[in-house]
Amino acid sequence: MDAAIAYAERGWSVIPLHGVNDDGTCTCYLGTECDSPGKHPLHRDWPETASDDPDLVREWWESFRGAPRNVGIVCGKSNLVVIDIDDDEGERRLEQIASEIPPCPQVRTRRGIHLYLSGQVQAAKLTGLDIKAGNGFVVAPPSARVDGGNYEWV
Repeated sequence: MDAAIAYAERGWSVIPLHGVNDDGTCTCYLGTECDSPGKHPLHRDWPETASDDPDLVREWWESFRGAPRNVGIVCGKSNLVVIDIDDDEGERRLEQIASEIPPCPQVRTRRGIHLYLSGQVQAAKLTGLDIKAGNGFVVAPPSARVDGGNYEWV
């Protein structure tokens, strides 16, 4: 809850995501059958309900009554573009364009990193890179991962 409120106070639009149980399963109704544990929105209308209102965000998290929840940040509403690098191909591609990317906040994910940049662009899938923008969202720290770790700022 504290992280979600802090992101809202920063002006980033957040959404509650399903969480990850201690056994690595999703808290959604699919449980062990979920193909993206802890990485999908709790609400279907999340593009409209995403909020940077700290009071509303607090209300959401307090209503969960201890159920594990992850934090999502909606890119476009937050004036963010997030570059998602998940594999060796992404690392190679990033090396090719590194001189064009300003210093920026980074998040360690299970398979790679997210680079948080200010601005607006179209979402895109490039060889090795996934550009999250517009109505795209990212899972934010300190959200739980299926491997037992957490997303974390680096």
